[in-house]
Amino acid sequence: MKPYRASHQSTIKAGWYENIVYGPLSYDSYLWEEEKKILDLELRFLLKKNSNPHYLDFACGTGRVIGHLERRVAESVGVDISEEMLDGARLKLAHSEIIRGDLTRADMLPGREFDLVTAFRFFLNAEPELREESLLVLARKLADGGALIFNIHGNTWSFRFVMVLWYRFIKGRRLNHLSYWKVKKLLERYGFAIERLYGIGVVPKPLYRFLPRFIFRVIDGLWTLIPSSKYFSYNLIFVCTRA
Repeated sequence: MKPYRASHQSTIKAGWYENIVYGPLSYDSYLWEEEKKILDLELRFLLKKNSNPHYLDFACGTGRVIGHLERRVAESVGVDISEEMLDGARLKLAHSEIIRGDLTRADMLPGREFDLVTAFRFFLNAEPELREESLLVLARKLADGGALIFNIHGNTWSFRFVMVLWYRFIKGRRLNHLSYWKVKKLLERYGFAIERLYGIGVVPKPLYRFLPRFIFRVIDGLWTLIPSSKYFSYNLIFVCTRA
């Protein structure tokens, strides 16, 4: 298996990400619709404290997240290691600075701090060493009072657990997964505190192709009414500050 740093450095991979993973009727596109609501809510919280926030999208890929937020912040910067993924971002972004590079290897943003940092679809599949290197860098780049927002799109204690067992014993492959508690310990090692946690997704992903999207919304909406249900949702969104 390729190291995660090299995993998205091809035109085929970038096209697959844009057209298949986030195709108009995909499960991940459904999750993205819900993630946008959370990002909008968190940006409103931030704007109450800081009307001109500076924003960094770490591992920005094709610009999905930064493209949603760039017009509402004072400055937006997207950083990614893959030129092929950034080619997609350049087609979408109108107001953002785009930088190709690996912040864990070289600081392309010397002396700069950010009030908002996002890192979506990164930590789940990154190797443990890369996760730690990235959190060390992001802790240095996050301004006092700023927020780090990222997701884990494969919570161990959701239907992901069944998928992990299926892949291991039937397909002979490893499927990445992380739990809230494991992420919490990792964050604490690098001086982060979890301010808020959101959970999306309770219906198993394989059923998405057979059921209308509105059914997922209804079930997810009812699921969130159950105390502590977010800890067992498929997609976890963490909002963190420096402790």
